[in-house]
Amino acid sequence: MRHLGLAADACLAVNVYFWVRCRLTPAMGNVAHYSAVKHLALAVGLGRWSETFFAMFTAYFDCSQTGQQRGTVAVSGWLSTAERWIAFEEEWKQILDSFGVPYFHMKEFAHFRGAYSDGWKDNEDKRRAFLRALLGAISHHATAGFACLVEAKDYDAVDREYCVREHFGSEYALCARVCVAKVRMWLQGHGLDITAEYVFDDGDLRGRLSHLMQSDGYPPPIYKPSRDRVAKDGTPIRGFLPLQAADLAAYELRKGWDDFGEATTMAEVSRYRQSFRGVGAALNEGDWGRCSADDLRQICRGRNVPAR
Repeated sequence: MRHLGLAADACLAVNVYFWVRCRLTPAMGNVAHYSAVKHLALAVGLGRWSETFFAMFTAYFDCSQTGQQRGTVAVSGWLSTAERWIAFEEEWKQILDSFGVPYFHMKEFAHFRGAYSDGWKDNEDKRRAFLRALLGAISHHATAGFACLVEAKDYDAVDREYCVREHFGSEYALCARVCVAKVRMWLQGHGLDITAEYVFDDGDLRGRLSHLMQSDGYPPPIYKPSRDRVAKDGTPIRGFLPLQAADLAAYELRKGWDDFGEATTMAEVSRYRQSFRGVGAALNEGDWGRCSADDLRQICRGRNVPAR
């Protein structure tokens, strides 16, 4: 697990490593099912649909945290173009259909609950094949992956020195804001003078994320559900499948840290769950890492967060 070096806003995304593979997939044919991703791209792009379809980048992020208590918080997600996300939706939905489940949720899958309570617990071959297919879909369509992890003990320690909680509001908002900076640096590093759209699961604790992004000149975060649901008036609300892929990554990053901490050698990496290593294999470009207490102090100094 890589380590993040962090400072002011411009340095929230340092130490990004690249394996340059920025490309677009061929144009798709007709999309057979309603695409929430396409609908969002149309809404954001307005009359510039042809430009948006090929060039608009969107990042989808989700959060995972340790149990019900404050322990480790991880925000992780994937970046790609609108076109590639639409292709991703098609493949992801086909995988879900072929395994007879309506959605993917890592916690349910890991603990044999919800959609995974029947016929999954004693079928390891099925579970591995399912995850392998999902990770393949991510690898095929995501251009880059980004993640930030922080431990509550580090957050609390620095909060005793600086007004961290007043500034960020929550560990989630800190990690999400770091991920946003990483995406921006990735785009700039590839010579792309464009602004991405940032979509977050609407069930996560938001903290001051909206304020942080807008006050720093970013577009406001977009909050969407990861799976279909029905509004109180009966209106169907479509889920955003890329958020399910973000959920997989966030869960594996957080659990990997909780179980083993930072791995610095190949022997240590081999101890991680096979699914964690699978997520790592799907990470073609981008930056995953941990925000340590020293990193957070550096961020506070760079952002002029007041001392206590």
